[in-house]
Amino acid sequence: MSRGRTPQSLTRKTNTKTTRNRLLIVCEGEVTEVEYFEGITRLYRAPTVKVECVGKGRDPLKTVNHALRLRENSEKAARSKRDSFLKIDHVWCVVDVDDHTTLDGALRLAKRNDVHLIVSNPCFEIWLLWHYQDFASQTNRFDLPKKLDGHIPGYSKKKAIPTGFPFGEAEHSAAKKRALCCDPQHDAPCRQGRNPSSNVWLAVEAVRGEGRKP
Repeated sequence: MSRGRTPQSLTRKTNTKTTRNRLLIVCEGEVTEVEYFEGITRLYRAPTVKVECVGKGRDPLKTVNHALRLRENSEKAARSKRDSFLKIDHVWCVVDVDDHTTLDGALRLAKRNDVHLIVSNPCFEIWLLWHYQDFASQTNRFDLPKKLDGHIPGYSKKKAIPTGFPFGEAEHSAAKKRALCCDPQHDAPCRQGRNPSSNVWLAVEAVRGEGRKP
């Protein structure tokens, strides 16, 4: 499972019949992250993007290992059925820093196996908050949901993406700009940024590249 892989190009395929790659996004979180990326997938009408969650007892290393198993299964299915479209082309994992002790191991495993590991510090909520406002102070996973309550009433209790969440291009661009202002170096997968930071925008733009603009 942890054997090295030849790095894949992030460039989209340009075959005449198949112009889109199959993307797998595996989320550490069970609700918020999944709902967010399902919303992004609908927005860009990207049917070749599949969103999964790891489930309870999750951590960054389990997330990457789960993604590797799913990719391996897709490769076996493609060979068995002689259908290359069943093979997952690119794998993205979305995790938090939180208090996890396995993040360093997850980063090493992802790098060795051509998995694009996306890391939010301290947690995914910082990316959501940047859709609404500037925020550059060090924070933690307990305070961020409360800050989102001002924009998404009751978020700290439900921790769910509301129907009216601002998925649009303008809000995404603003969130990306705020993220890069806080940590300009956090512009590639498989790295941990400062607090606060997030490179979720990389995965969003990968989905957009495989879909059709609304």
